[in-house]
Amino acid sequence: GNCFWGSCHAPNSRDFLLSPTKLPLQIKSLQANLQSLRKAAASVKDRDEQDKIMQLLSEASATIAGVGPGGDLRRLCNPKMPRLLSYLLGNKVNLVTIRKDQAVGIREEYHAFRNKAVWVMGTMPMLLYLGMKRADHVTEGGKDKITLTPALLTGLQVYLAWLCYFYVAMALRECVLLVNGSHIRSWWISHHMWSALGSLLMLALPISSPTVYYFAENFMLWSAFQAGVMLVQNRYQKRRMYTRIALGKNSAMDVVSGESSGSAGQLMVLYPLLFILQGWQLYIGVDLALKTWPAVVNPEGWLEQERSQSDLRGMRGTFVCGCIFAFLAVMNSLNTIATITEKRSQKKR
Repeated sequence: GNCFWGSCHAPNSRDFLLSPTKLPLQIKSLQANLQSLRKAAASVKDRDEQDKIMQLLSEASATIAGVGPGGDLRRLCNPKMPRLLSYLLGNKVNLVTIRKDQAVGIREEYHAFRNKAVWVMGTMPMLLYLGMKRADHVTEGGKDKITLTPALLTGLQVYLAWLCYFYVAMALRECVLLVNGSHIRSWWISHHMWSALGSLLMLALPISSPTVYYFAENFMLWSAFQAGVMLVQNRYQKRRMYTRIALGKNSAMDVVSGESSGSAGQLMVLYPLLFILQGWQLYIGVDLALKTWPAVVNPEGWLEQERSQSDLRGMRGTFVCGCIFAFLAVMNSLNTIATITEKRSQKKR
């Protein structure tokens, strides 16, 4: 035991004077020292003393990882700027917060944004879907009633514009969380950017296109169901996340997301909902692509204007939307499965 502790020099008061410029190197050096001490502790013969040493080292590692008053100190080690932030802000902008309360405030703002957005994502598409179905029923029945179709199509465009804002805002907020120590999977940031691209593409398509109208009806219903799944995440997983942060099992900057952890009972509800959502998304995307691919191979309209009554532009645009939809469904499922596998392997350890 004495040999173990003898391998370390006595701490000097100057060791604790951390300058902002040297802080990343000092934190990395501290992590390397802790790793060396773990290896040295393995050679201690006295089992009780070895357990005490390992306990102290575990507490020190947990302090660096976010349990201590300074939050996750690893975020100060010159984190790599996410590509999205580099494109929009450049590489010289520092988004890392020094104070823990400011970092936690960013996380709370993220959760508040999700909580508010889920109600818009649930109510607006459901109202649009019901209105579009009513308009279909009135049109098919030949009744002399007002269909409100222009108002519904305008509402659809407003919702798609809001979706572009929502997904870009989510991606930006998650990038900031990432550089401040959160463990968000990079795919979910990419997912939000792909979703913003798909929403922007839908917004640019001719609103009078029957194919676009068909896709919009299915998309509105699916979007409302997605909001229900997000509501389950926000309500149940947030509580579990705070518990895991208090126990040191998660970083203080971790947030509820597509792969967030929950208790066994919650996961039995959440994961089936996620797979239903992803399977439905895949079905919509594949169905749309299969119905519209002939328009892609049709030579008309590529080099000159198509016929005035043609729906080629709408069909080609919805084909791309269908491919994006199917791609997102497959990638979401793969990342969800990867998360489940990781959690099981961690439990076995």
